[in-house]
Amino acid sequence: MKAHTIFFVIILAASATVLTACEEKTKPFAANQYYSPKTDSVTKSIERVEENIPDTSNQYIYDFMKVVISEQKLDLKAGLQIDPEADCSTGHDEVFLRSLEFHKKTELASTDIQISLNGLLTANDVDDMLRHKKSLTGFKWDNSRLGFNLSNRKNWFSFSIPLFSRHKDKVIMKIESLCPGLCGTGYTVIFVRENGKWVSHSSGYWYH
Repeated sequence: MKAHTIFFVIILAASATVLTACEEKTKPFAANQYYSPKTDSVTKSIERVEENIPDTSNQYIYDFMKVVISEQKLDLKAGLQIDPEADCSTGHDEVFLRSLEFHKKTELASTDIQISLNGLLTANDVDDMLRHKKSLTGFKWDNSRLGFNLSNRKNWFSFSIPLFSRHKDKVIMKIESLCPGLCGTGYTVIFVRENGKWVSHSSGYWYH
């Protein structure tokens, strides 16, 4: 009888241990416990996918235009031409951008804009910018996101589409300030992101 009692006690103790272990496994993690590396990996993967979702609103362009308006001190009281300029310079984009590639420095014609902007773009930058332009066929400015005065017919701005490099750390565009008749000025500007800030390099000024 004594042996049976001891055996029964041992069985009860073992059962209690198993139940306790099961309880511990089903408890949720406390706030200060480590997280699952697998879960973290999945989260990061989702974030990467979300970052690659195309921005159909082109918000990054309008965010950048806030930088342009501030850095170039553009007057919002002026009007705006809704249709963007066809090119970022007075010439065709591909020819112009290729002329600014760093490795073509010795082949440059002696024009002010080529000399002053040369070396700021690589061949990959130019490829990225041309692809970016192609992806924005049909683009028109949404002034509700810019804030110019469309009723101003005496002075207005006209912009080419800002062309971005792949990592969005270089942008090139044309800015024109126009008025009725043969009146106005324009220039090409490259923005380069350096140490977290945009630095502009302008050249190719023209006047009517």
